[in-house]
Amino acid sequence: MAGVIAGVLMTGIVGILFVVLGCLVWRKEMLTLMHDYHVDKVTPENRKAFCTLSGIGLLVTGIGLLATAVLFAFTQSAASFLCFAAAFAAGLGMLVTAVHKYNR
Repeated sequence: MAGVIAGVLMTGIVGILFVVLGCLVWRKEMLTLMHDYHVDKVTPENRKAFCTLSGIGLLVTGIGLLATAVLFAFTQSAASFLCFAAAFAAGLGMLVTAVHKYNR
């Protein structure tokens, strides 16, 4: 039982961290939160679009982690991690798209 609680808490905390980081990148355009080589060629004209796509990608991943924590808390089924897998794939796709599209 303690392992389940620890897993739910850790997953939830990491999910909250991703949601906060996503909001900061998206809304506040805080590119300093990202590594330099991901943003070094982003032009000022593309900054808003890059921040929007990257921030939403982080936000989607965080929401997936939070949903996984809630589902796992109630079901204690490994199938709840499918929610995280789908959200992670979508979020990572957005991040990769943003880097390839705007950091050239």
